[in-house]
Amino acid sequence: MARIILFAFTLIILSGCIVINDVEINDDVRSPKTTPIQTIAQYVEDFNKMDLNALNDSSGSPFFWLMGDDRDIYDHYEDSVDFEGLKRKGWSYSKINSLELVYEDDRTAIVYMSFSRYNVSDEIILTANVNYLLVNNSNQWKVKGGFAPNKVTTGKD
Repeated sequence: MARIILFAFTLIILSGCIVINDVEINDDVRSPKTTPIQTIAQYVEDFNKMDLNALNDSSGSPFFWLMGDDRDIYDHYEDSVDFEGLKRKGWSYSKINSLELVYEDDRTAIVYMSFSRYNVSDEIILTANVNYLLVNNSNQWKVKGGFAPNKVTTGKD
């Protein structure tokens, strides 16, 4: 008799677990469609295209650079870069050497990027490392700023 009662009790408990067909599983509604790594990869593509509109759209405002002892804050990403100045210094395009997700939660992420800048002859003119801070803004990762141990020219100097 005890086995029948235990069996019936188990069936009642399990029946509550089994009826999940009508339950809508709601993934984290704050989860962006792209990952922080994908966001930085797209950022480099937009940088190479010198697409200031796309760079502004993919970055947070204000935008900051902390490089070496320099600390600069800009209203928009476009205020932080001068492509003509970069070209005068020999820049033609940039290439990612490696990307690594350092940290991620539902609101922030840090991505480490090693990259090289090349001239028109495909020669490396600079290799640098930057940690980017990203924020989840309206379900989209936005590049909020970058940290580098040394000054990396943005063409404005």
